[in-house]
Amino acid sequence: MPKWVEQAAKNDLEIIEDGQCQLCGSDTLHGITECVATAGKITHKISKEKGLEHMTIFLCMDAHALQHTLIHARWNNHFHLARLHLILIDQIQWDYDLTTVLNEVLDDYKEEHTAEKVIEPDAAHRAKMTVTDVDAAHDDEEYIDLVWQWAQQVYESFSDSHAIARRIADLFRQRCEADLADSDAV
Repeated sequence: MPKWVEQAAKNDLEIIEDGQCQLCGSDTLHGITECVATAGKITHKISKEKGLEHMTIFLCMDAHALQHTLIHARWNNHFHLARLHLILIDQIQWDYDLTTVLNEVLDDYKEEHTAEKVIEPDAAHRAKMTVTDVDAAHDDEEYIDLVWQWAQQVYESFSDSHAIARRIADLFRQRCEADLADSDAV
């Protein structure tokens, strides 16, 4: 059984296998299962090098995860929202090494915010774009543009939790500055 199915069960989410995705509304025939499968391949529509350069790899993961909060653990939502903030708002050029730093920051953050939850937008305020819109891209340029639009829409839809993302982003930048200062001192 895939981990996302286990997490859905923990969140009392009954998986609907037919029609649109029950969480993001994507135009699928086989519901959330097809939506998750599409998300699994969407980051490979362009080369890994281009995906890293344009950060589409990270933006796709973040946007899809936030549109499917009930199939992920609670702190996963904090991570993806904070990373969207760091990329879209703070304009950080993301790479895999920074993911490790953000995880460390989030581990510390959880200790002081044990009950905090990211507030999911209601159906009327969720992002209109979904993974299937991005998957329909015809070329690399359109794909990159659609990924950025999708990520921006998803981030904006979580406006009730922007303060959370900002706090984590501030701690992340402080950690990066401290790490840089430590390496310069050596």
